[in-house]
Amino acid sequence: MTRAVRATVVVALLAVVAACSAIPTGGPVRQVREDEGFEQSTALYAPAPPSRGATPQQVVAGYLDAMLAFPPSTGVAERYLTEDAARRWNPAAGTQVYRDPSVAELRTGTTSARVRLSTQRVLRLGPSGRVADGSGTASWDLALQQVDGEWRISEPPPGLLVSDKFYTDYYRAFQVYFFDPTGSRLVASAVHLPAGEQLATALVASLARGPSDPGAQQRTYLPGLGDLRPAVPVDRDGVAEVDLGTSAADLSPIDQGRLSAQLVWTLRQVSDVKGVRVGAGTTTLTPTGGAVQSMGSWSRYGPREQSEPYVVVDGRRREAAELDGRRLRDLPDAWDVDPDETADLVVGPERLATLSRDRARLLVRRTSGTDRVEVAVDRLVSAWWTTDDTLVVVDRPGAGPRVRVVEPQATRVLPLGGLAGLDVTSFAISPDGARYAVTTAGVDGRVRVGAVRRSGDDALVGLGPSRALPWQVGRPSSVGFVDGVRLAFFGDTELGRQVFEGLVVGTSLEGGAAGGAPILPDVAPRTLVVEGERRWAVDRRDRLWYLGPDSTWTRLGITRVASRSPGACPAPAPRRRRPQARDEGADPGVERSTLAAWTPGSPRPTSPSGPRAPGVGGSRSTCVPGAVRRCGPTRDSSPAHRCPS
Repeated sequence: MTRAVRATVVVALLAVVAACSAIPTGGPVRQVREDEGFEQSTALYAPAPPSRGATPQQVVAGYLDAMLAFPPSTGVAERYLTEDAARRWNPAAGTQVYRDPSVAELRTGTTSARVRLSTQRVLRLGPSGRVADGSGTASWDLALQQVDGEWRISEPPPGLLVSDKFYTDYYRAFQVYFFDPTGSRLVASAVHLPAGEQLATALVASLARGPSDPGAQQRTYLPGLGDLRPAVPVDRDGVAEVDLGTSAADLSPIDQGRLSAQLVWTLRQVSDVKGVRVGAGTTTLTPTGGAVQSMGSWSRYGPREQSEPYVVVDGRRREAAELDGRRLRDLPDAWDVDPDETADLVVGPERLATLSRDRARLLVRRTSGTDRVEVAVDRLVSAWWTTDDTLVVVDRPGAGPRVRVVEPQATRVLPLGGLAGLDVTSFAISPDGARYAVTTAGVDGRVRVGAVRRSGDDALVGLGPSRALPWQVGRPSSVGFVDGVRLAFFGDTELGRQVFEGLVVGTSLEGGAAGGAPILPDVAPRTLVVEGERRWAVDRRDRLWYLGPDSTWTRLGITRVASRSPGACPAPAPRRRRPQARDEGADPGVERSTLAAWTPGSPRPTSPSGPRAPGVGGSRSTCVPGAVRRCGPTRDSSPAHRCPS
């Protein structure tokens, strides 16, 4: 294969992974229009080829410069290598992000030379774009040879080398979707890829490489990278053409649907893509009945959605309700929640749990009020519903935590696994049920993440080892999942405790008192609730603060907040209409109330009365396998996926 042809193929695959400490000035730079979308970065860069008469050190420096091409391309970088080295070099083997590079000449002879490249390695990405261990000092001794009177590198480092500034400017975090072991739920995995017009190709290539999340229980229905057509073009109608090779046609119709779900959910992140056509050689897969699969299809495999918190109001009369934005909604009568006996409530797919006023007992029952089970708790940390109607209860009866699962048939104690020996202060499970996160107390308190362990029949059997994330944030607390791969939590800053957000792989930490994030007043917040792009915080005076999309923190007229814990989607049920009152002493959009306890809820139940939740009313909900409903409007047009009413 000639270098020109090989470079074309590598460019298509290179987006999976991608030296100086800044973007070089030795080539043409063109600004990209601001309206070209999220996946477009700020500038295009075409590096310069080797100059005549360059020294070995200059050749190595030019090679580093060539790997900063954007859009990603290896054509110029290969011109710094000998022909044999260019054939052997695999830029898709991974990406190493560095800072503070230095190039030192070790030896120069008549026909050969050796140069040492030293860097401070910031981050290492595997072939799929997933973060791998590898920070610290890194150096390579590079051999060079004379080729037609010019120095060329004969032993290049494996993969790509990019500067930390290039990584910050051009790489973004994305999600690729695999399945849980049963094939019933999509599970997200975080990858870091260069943004730009090759994003669709990058995402599909990363997906085709298969699961690479250490310790996670994931599976894929894609045949693999070997049969994948190198490029994923997007036509003028926004249809992405994915050719997986002939082996995909041999899958059962159900597995073709799962394969399609992985592709559709992964490519939803590309704004230009409006539909996906999946090819298997000369065959087009049509699991939805049409050649083009819409970006709203396969919602039934998606992760659980969350909604507003549930609350116990201790105002003129004590009552339980749902906090719907800035107003309260009554709970369905069938839930049989007695506010006078309830400190908190947690709503699940078909069941709910209420915490007694003395905080010593959880009463678990169906949303119809039947099949009641009582569970004793001691210093409750969290009660969390999973997607399969299992309640995970974490408390601290002694020196350490205890983890139990409450199922309709029995209550089981789980091995502590990754929580053994930890002083756990908060606990959360991801919406897809694949991961857990905790914060720990003490001077060395950390945010830790691990995998949720399940048996072959999808029963929750334990928590995998936990890994401390490398964030240096003081006293982290109140952790929650923004989505399947992103966390939010409180931590100390010079402006008081603020909200931080970052990926479960330990990268992309944002927030705090820097980066332009909304600043919460210095009110010593103790509890954080996350729902999509919205945030609620409870401060030291038990007041409630709210942060909506593209807004600032606002204090709501709700006080005496005691606790919270999230749930899943309950069945629709009729509610009573409540009179609307206003609190003259706080945000005028908030109903007058004093909050004794609350929990971030599960997806909203559809109600014929009361304030309408955004997107609910006239829209249907869809069922996730395992009887979990995803509330709100969906883009899945298949009537077979309606939730029973």
